[in-house]
Formats: sequence, structure tokens, C-alpha cells
Amino acid sequence: MSKKIEDINKRHSLIKALINSQEIHNQTQFVKLLKQNGVKVTQATLSRDLNELGVVRVPTSDGAVYKIADSGAQNAIKNHIAEEVVSIDCNEQLIVLKTFTGRAQGVAVFLDKQNQLDILGTIAGDDTILVIPRSIKKLKTVIEQLKTILGIT
Repeated sequence: MSKKIEDINKRHSLIKALINSQEIHNQTQFVKLLKQNGVKVTQATLSRDLNELGVVRVPTSDGAVYKIADSGAQNAIKNHIAEEVVSIDCNEQLIVLKTFTGRAQGVAVFLDKQNQLDILGTIAGDDTILVIPRSIKKLKTVIEQLKTILGIT
């Protein structure tokens, strides 16, 4: 096994151990905890690691904390994501989702992971997501897919 793969595996194990042993509220805190445990990591690398490990932020009474998602958690996350969306609108080419302030990026990441959607990708601001359909011919289909996956009628 190469040194790089060993380092990634070690970092992933440490990330899981940290998540299971304490409440971590943000990536800055995460980077600091990793450094205290001898692992220097950039925020970009940490984001990629969290994504690869299926780590999600789950709301608690003390604020959102990182947890490793399981299938049951994925359903809870899907329901939580649906609550973040305020509206869906479109023109002849693009779809715009409005979310509560500060929620657009999390919703966009969730949508980007949904392989069954006919979208090329998303661009998220603070409370707005631009959804780019694979084809303008599939615009109405994508809107229906979004409504279905988000549980919006």
C-alpha cells in the first residue's frame, strides 16, 4: 500500500473516531482537532474526506454537528433538506431553488449526489441554487424529479 493511501486511511479513521467521540460543529474546529492529533489537513481536503466518508451535519439543540450517515440518517437528511427549500421556479433553460438563508450550499450538495436527477450540476449562493438541467428538453422532468426527491407537492 502506498504511503499516500496509508495517510488517507489513517486520516479517515481519525475523522470517524473524532466524530464518534465528541460533537464537532464546524470545519475550523475539525481542522484544529486533526492538527492536535498530528494530522495537518487543509479545509478543502477535509471537505473531500467528509464527503467520501458520508459525513453529514445533523441539527441538534446546540447547533449542527457532524455525524456519519447511515441509511436511516439519509432519510432523515432528505426530510430535513426538503424543509430548507422555500420555492422552485424556472425560465426556459434553468431552474432556481430558493432556500432559507445559509442553507443553499447544503441543499445543492445533496442534489449533486442524487444520480437519478437529469442535471449537470448546481451552483449555490447563500439562499439560492441554480440547477442546470442536462437538456432544456428535460426541464419539466427535472422540476418534477426535484419536487419528488424534496417531497414538495
